[in-house]
Amino acid sequence: MQEEQRQQQHSARMVDVFFTPTVRWALFITVFLQLSQQFSGINAVIYYSTVIFQSAGFTKQVAQYANLGLGGTNVLVTVISVFLMDRLGRRPLHLTGIGGMFITSLILVISLVVRSTPLWNKISLIMTILFIAFFAIGPGSIPWLITAELFTHAYNVPASSIAVLVNWSANFIVGLGFKPLFTGLLHQYTFLLFTGLLLIFFLLTFFFVPETKAKTVDTIYAEINAGRVWSKRQPRSQYLHNRSSGNDDDGSTVNYE
Repeated sequence: MQEEQRQQQHSARMVDVFFTPTVRWALFITVFLQLSQQFSGINAVIYYSTVIFQSAGFTKQVAQYANLGLGGTNVLVTVISVFLMDRLGRRPLHLTGIGGMFITSLILVISLVVRSTPLWNKISLIMTILFIAFFAIGPGSIPWLITAELFTHAYNVPASSIAVLVNWSANFIVGLGFKPLFTGLLHQYTFLLFTGLLLIFFLLTFFFVPETKAKTVDTIYAEINAGRVWSKRQPRSQYLHNRSSGNDDDGSTVNYE
């Protein structure tokens, strides 16, 4: 931030985010991270948890108490994740959260399909609680944190605005569309949609999301330009040489200011 202030960077226009190559890649990462938060199925569980638990065979009263337990789990694990962000990093936490949600959502579908036994009723409750816990570990907060760290001050405002738009639009789609699918068209198999999306988001995160903890934007963009964020193929010095010459990896002129 001090470096950006010394360079007297001015806020970029919204259109500049789309036409600056590396920043455009950072925006792509931001968008699918925001989608991974909402299309993970978290709000389907939160909005309709009572309906889900009743479908699993619980009484309405038990379902309401279980709903309170989900809220408590979300708060508790979110507090724990705050202390893990700077210890383990953003990328590992998000991968852990998405991966855990993928596994628990798959087991949740099975438990809802064979809900006639008391054992599977309990399993559905446990999986729902774990689903919330894994969300709180990663997707609940990490997308917002990475969004703030992916952009310089010049691009932060327009990029964050797009992130908020994508996040709440996805929230609206899930909130509006889940109940008709769950109670009418797909029933218990509705969560398979989220399971498939979680697998996609896990792969996208693994291949495209760099670690942003304690790194400058230049270093982060170097890893993005390298194309393999898990192996850091391109050294930072090479990236800074490219940047100082005004050329991106493909030879095109890039203006980060």
